[in-house]
Amino acid sequence: MRTYGWRTWGDPARETLIAVAIGFTYSIIEQAGRNQFPDAHTLIRNCIILVPVTMLTARLLETMLSWAIEQSRYPTAFRVVIYSVGGWLGYTVGLLIVSAVIGIDKADLDIHGYHFTYVLLVTASLSTLIGFVIHHNRKRNDRLREREFAAKELEIARLMQRRLLPPEHIEHEGFRVTARMEAAHIVGGDFYDVVPLNDGAFAIVVADVSGKGMAASLVMASCKAMIPFLASTGTASEVMGALNARLCEQLERREFVAMLFARFDPASGALDVVNAGMPDPLILRSSSMEALTFTGDRMPLGARSQSEYRSTRASLGRGERFVAFSDGLPEATNDGSPIGYDRVEAMLREMKSIDALLDEVKRAKVEDDMTVVIVERT
Repeated sequence: MRTYGWRTWGDPARETLIAVAIGFTYSIIEQAGRNQFPDAHTLIRNCIILVPVTMLTARLLETMLSWAIEQSRYPTAFRVVIYSVGGWLGYTVGLLIVSAVIGIDKADLDIHGYHFTYVLLVTASLSTLIGFVIHHNRKRNDRLREREFAAKELEIARLMQRRLLPPEHIEHEGFRVTARMEAAHIVGGDFYDVVPLNDGAFAIVVADVSGKGMAASLVMASCKAMIPFLASTGTASEVMGALNARLCEQLERREFVAMLFARFDPASGALDVVNAGMPDPLILRSSSMEALTFTGDRMPLGARSQSEYRSTRASLGRGERFVAFSDGLPEATNDGSPIGYDRVEAMLREMKSIDALLDEVKRAKVEDDMTVVIVERT
């Protein structure tokens, strides 16, 4: 799209109307010292011929030389010259038209007179001023349209991301899942998933993609597309190893995905969990809380191709809950300091619901995406 000059045929039409208004205003001001309203000859001369022709010629010259302005090291100074020269050429053409239509004032042809010098200065000044005003007004409108377009694109991305996530409440025979993902921005990098497997087990996934916004959201969508296929290929550690190999090939440097992958059998309550860079998950029992610990590599996926992930086994009894969350919760700040894992664990012990938990965390300053997934065996 052309940066300078006209873009469509509607531009010169609109600017002609602006020129007519400027010519009328100029005529009123010029005659104000004589305490009289401009006559028809003056209005036709200024409003219909001189000012429109002068202004449109300057803008036409800018349009024709737009390529040169874009390549110039000093585009502002170049445009001042173009507007001035264009204004003088337009004024000359306008005088010829005025002479042919309604006759000409002798003062307009007196190159040694004050009127001629005055007109040259006014023409150059008006052409430059109007040209800059029109150009910068269009730049402002372009920025507003770009922001509106970006906002619409982000809203579409937010809706698409929500559609990629499973429902916040999932009921299956033998267990239920309650989950929330709240993005720090319009779109986020956190996600969760619940994937049924062929043997009756379920894959529970909680992940945090590095970065924020659209880039993180695209990586999240790519990861989520791979998980259902890979989750059916073996144990939790084998799945994470395969996913890590794929992401090491696809991601750029400094891009990675922290992920917790749990293979859950609702019939027996058995859990097979691998943690790659996420906060340690918790098991809430009737009278105690257990934090699962892990051996082997804890590197996020995509960070190092040689990572070897080892799973931790656990078991859920009836009424017990498995809780996984992203680091957006403990990293929420209160008076400049993170609330920390101990505080989050205390909140989990006392929580009445997942919404109440997040509401309490949000009393602090939250700057990262927050995700919580609770699996309860029933």
